[in-house]
Amino acid sequence: MQAPAASQGVNPRSSKASPSAPAPSTLAAAAVTTAVGPPPDVLAVHALLKSMGVDEYEPRVVSLLLDFMYTYVTDVLQDAESFAENIGREVGRVEMDDVMLAVQSRSAYSFTQPPAQDSMAELAAAVNTRELKAYTGDKPGLLLPEETHTLLAPNYRVGLGADGVASR
Repeated sequence: MQAPAASQGVNPRSSKASPSAPAPSTLAAAAVTTAVGPPPDVLAVHALLKSMGVDEYEPRVVSLLLDFMYTYVTDVLQDAESFAENIGREVGRVEMDDVMLAVQSRSAYSFTQPPAQDSMAELAAAVNTRELKAYTGDKPGLLLPEETHTLLAPNYRVGLGADGVASR
């Protein structure tokens, strides 16, 4: 693994790099071109990609994954340190329970689980029971859905009160 974030110009209290230090992705990209060879983190990402069956990828993929990894680990460790300080431990003393709690709290809002396959099958069956509109052929081009069923449709309404002023 790499040296701690503090030696890379990253403030341990903040996930942002200090103004004088290059961004983490720049550090990762620069680390790949060392004369000794790729650092262990880069080799680990290559091995991870290979183990998942990814044989071809752009070199930037490794840098992006390293950037994500450094950012995620830094954020988790900062959260763990905050949890440890909150229960009265001395600064810098983090235990495994703190890290586990930080990972659980971060994954609760950072990553979402896909819905269960059964519920997706029920939803698909309900949607597929609706009959499709017949193509009339009166317009050239693609038959697009109504604007209310698109992602570009407004998802809010502004109502006017009795006094003519907009309200939520």
